[in-house]
Amino acid sequence: MARDGQRNCFVIMPFGEKMDVDGTLINFDDVYRELFVEPAESLGFNVIRCDEIAQAGSIHKDMFSHIAMDDLVLVDITTVNPNVFYELGVRHALKPSITVLTKYRGTKVPFNIQGQRVIEYPSETGSWAASRTEIRNFVVNGLRENETDSPIFTILQDARKDWKRERIDSLKEHLYRLRKYTHRRLSIITGDIREWPGIDVWVNSENTNMQMARFYDRSLSAMIRYEGAEKDDNGEVVNDTIAQELAALLGARETVTPGTIYVTGAGALAATRGVKKIFHAATTQGVPGSGYQVILDVEKCVTASLRRMDHERYRHDELRSIVFPMMGTGEGGGDVNVVAGRLIRAAVSYFVSNPASNVATVCFSAWNRRDLDACLAALEGLADVEPIPP
Repeated sequence: MARDGQRNCFVIMPFGEKMDVDGTLINFDDVYRELFVEPAESLGFNVIRCDEIAQAGSIHKDMFSHIAMDDLVLVDITTVNPNVFYELGVRHALKPSITVLTKYRGTKVPFNIQGQRVIEYPSETGSWAASRTEIRNFVVNGLRENETDSPIFTILQDARKDWKRERIDSLKEHLYRLRKYTHRRLSIITGDIREWPGIDVWVNSENTNMQMARFYDRSLSAMIRYEGAEKDDNGEVVNDTIAQELAALLGARETVTPGTIYVTGAGALAATRGVKKIFHAATTQGVPGSGYQVILDVEKCVTASLRRMDHERYRHDELRSIVFPMMGTGEGGGDVNVVAGRLIRAAVSYFVSNPASNVATVCFSAWNRRDLDACLAALEGLADVEPIPP
């Protein structure tokens, strides 16, 4: 696992001494130390290779978790090893970026990835330092631009949008607790939000413009806006309560910093559902020509929200429970199978790091079967939590 303040970098490569396709003997342990570790660590990444995974359990499960979840993956294709290419394919399918391909100088690039940028080592001048610099620059640009370097991820995302997503209408809670702090609860909730039980804080996933959706859009933002508005006897909105309060907080700002949390009242939801606050989280941002995209490190919105609940300013509100949607997985296009794990792990990490927290229950909304499966799979892989028997 990454240390505090660090992100993970997973390295896919052969181990020990191996022959390349031309018969040159290469010590890949030296390549790992000389080429990969320094650039990644200098950028704040915790570097790990498959043979260094020490957790109990299936090493393959841990390996695939790193491939799917880690912010950075470095791949050495020098020996044209089938395992390396299989793991690279998994990475490209599950993660849009940042995946760096490398090879020993002179190695031929297989046809199927010839369109991909591959960094050679040593450089044309024989310098390993120059190759390290090239890797570092690739990663820096990837962090800054947040561009997709997978040749298939976008295609798969478009295909996923066309898949049938069975909405779950029935209200149900899947309850978990922390093993060490058994009074801390995690809950996966299905069903219409208008039927959710009394939860103190609802998190509204918004764009960096903080513009709530129109009343009749098919989104959580629209439902919160409508259900929180003051209406006449015919159900017509006479006071757009939550949206107006949010707009007043924004003032003249046209955009906010990604990850920002704005807090408003709950409007009519206070009386109808017992909601105390709405936390508006800037989880997506507009990209000209590409629509909205999920922000980098969207899981930080979970941590920021929980900190708000524990802030002295809201102490008198007695905010004990909160519900998060699968932030950034709608219009933002984020992969829920990745995002769910990040959001849930952020909540668990906050509980573990803040044993005196006032927060008792963190809920996650599973809008459909896809979301529910992603959340349950994420919880199953966490050693710090356990299901609460029915």
